[in-house]
Amino acid sequence: MLRQLIIIGIFMWIPWTTWGEQANRINLYTYHDKPPYIMDLKDKSGLYFDIVRLLNEFHDDVQFQLVFRSKNRIRAELEKDTLIGAVLGVNPIWFGDNDQTVYLWSDPLFYDTDEFVSSVKRPFDYENPTSLHGQRYGGVQGYFYPKLHDAEKLEKLERVNVENEKALLELVLKQQIDFAVVSRPTFFYYARKHGWWTSLYLSHQSHQKYYRAILVPKRSKNSLRALLETTSSIAFKKHMKQLVSSYHIAD
Repeated sequence: MLRQLIIIGIFMWIPWTTWGEQANRINLYTYHDKPPYIMDLKDKSGLYFDIVRLLNEFHDDVQFQLVFRSKNRIRAELEKDTLIGAVLGVNPIWFGDNDQTVYLWSDPLFYDTDEFVSSVKRPFDYENPTSLHGQRYGGVQGYFYPKLHDAEKLEKLERVNVENEKALLELVLKQQIDFAVVSRPTFFYYARKHGWWTSLYLSHQSHQKYYRAILVPKRSKNSLRALLETTSSIAFKKHMKQLVSSYHIAD
């Protein structure tokens, strides 16, 4: 209820606009079908849907819409330079673009953390790369975990892939893996919902701290210039900060 009131409050500060029939529709793709980023695809609820709604309040000539698409398909279309639109909630390092020369990137939308999660009966603490050796961990199919990559290549670390982070937490609870990598907001969501607080353990050192932004293919530079300008504006960042805080995500 508090989140809905905050969102309404944010939008009351922004002049309402109506889109004509000629308004352009631009897809913002995401492959993160997990709470709180996406609560329900059919109901169009969750942080990412609210971000898209907020963006639309800053534009009267285009209407952005959130579209779920698998990471493999998004990556394939980016590599073929056929993706029409942009990708929401991603980081340059995940797409091998640390120097931000392959794609265009918005300013950070908000900051996030991926945690090492294990069972309290078999707690795992990451200290250095050698602490990974001999471990069996869980990750989401298609996701890249930078801190674990080298140990996997050396076959010092075994990976188990599942479809989503809820399944990862369930494997941890059953002690079928030594640890899982789960985004902090998603961990807190499921811990609250299922009462897993006393059963799960977070490593003192996290896997990765990062920001989430919007990736724009260079071929779309002109058509999405306004989007990049909006996300860099002080007004948008102010409302974005309030919105993220309503989801209990620290930026």
